[in-house]
Amino acid sequence: KELYRLTTRRWICLYIMCMMSVSYCYSEESNKQTSQVSEDLAQVLWKIMEAYENEYVFEELFVNLWKLNTGRLKSKPLSECYGSLLEAIEKKAEEKYDTNLQKVNHYLKEIKQMDDFHEVIEDKVYYEIVNLGSGKMIQDLNSSPLISFTEKTLNGRILSENRSGIRLPLKEVISGLRIGLIGMREGELRRIFIHPDFAYKEIPKPEPFSMIIIELSLLAL
Repeated sequence: KELYRLTTRRWICLYIMCMMSVSYCYSEESNKQTSQVSEDLAQVLWKIMEAYENEYVFEELFVNLWKLNTGRLKSKPLSECYGSLLEAIEKKAEEKYDTNLQKVNHYLKEIKQMDDFHEVIEDKVYYEIVNLGSGKMIQDLNSSPLISFTEKTLNGRILSENRSGIRLPLKEVISGLRIGLIGMREGELRRIFIHPDFAYKEIPKPEPFSMIIIELSLLAL
């Protein structure tokens, strides 16, 4: 009986230790998951806050979160929140459009005065010849020449590129690029500066009403 009691006690102790271990592991795993969710929610909230920068008061935002958490502020349906949020984001978008257009227009007016830049459309499309070519000239703007290119923003951020060469149907590209290729010869390296009116306009690539700079080599027709 003593041996039985001893063995039973050992099994009970072992069981308790196992359960404590499992509970600890589960608790640790649960804490990790909770921490990850908390971090990800913070990331999402921060992205939203960035989108509404200068359209809200930071302190008031967190006071309202505290009030919601304590029940001092009644939670309302999301549909009732969209009005002010949409109005604020539209206001920011319009301000961004104006800022981008001012930068573009100022930049194009500056290069317009420089001898190295050729005007295709006044105040809209210009190009600079980096390396001269001696091959055949582009004449058909509906052709698909073999080119390599890098598409950048005014700040130098690369949007897209192909350095190995690609057959690009000119009828499918933005109009500023197509007309910016006029007179280009095989072997030529050209840098084309395109106003948003002849690029992506209000489409956010990379931002609405921003200028595109395309550095392009004509490899073959």
